[in-house]
Amino acid sequence: MSARIDAVNFALAFLGEGAITSLDDDSDKARTMKTFYYIAKDAVLEDANWTFATKRFIPAERETPPVFGWSYSYTIPSDIHRVVAVLRSWGGATLLPYYINDFPEETYASHVIEGNEILSNDNPIYCYGVRKMEDEGGFSALFVEALAYKLAMLAALSIGSSMQKQQAAMALYAATIKVAKTRDGQQNTTRRLRNRVLQQAR
Repeated sequence: MSARIDAVNFALAFLGEGAITSLDDDSDKARTMKTFYYIAKDAVLEDANWTFATKRFIPAERETPPVFGWSYSYTIPSDIHRVVAVLRSWGGATLLPYYINDFPEETYASHVIEGNEILSNDNPIYCYGVRKMEDEGGFSALFVEALAYKLAMLAALSIGSSMQKQQAAMALYAATIKVAKTRDGQQNTTRRLRNRVLQQAR
């Protein structure tokens, strides 16, 4: 089965409901889960810096600069769901191994995000973002688990489950996101320490 149906059926099982084969099944629970699925997926992508969804990109500069306040405007690519970090310099080979929040403070660009634009005084800029993940085959197991709890939380009352089940799903979702953030932090720390050791050895 697909990661989508795995997450949906995990949520249904948590709520004491039987499985479905597709979000397009002719059943009330399939229609309910379809109503919540895409909103839930995007919300879970926003709640952690999922490494499987991370993408580096250099946004294209727009021809027309901002009317005031900033010198440059850049277009956020259509496949980016959320911009995580904006750098004024990626530092060349010496900083290549760094990951998102590991970069030294001086490499970060001052900026604001307005609509689908990044406004900054730096040119060029280098960015990290979380992709929209239309390819659901790329979901990690932990993401599928988090998505399932999110779906269970959103759909519980519509499906006729109890408020206790909804609250339990909410608590398990928060715990799963905490694990995801901890794992991301551990990866960052490992890389940060490794690079500091390399710098001290020079």
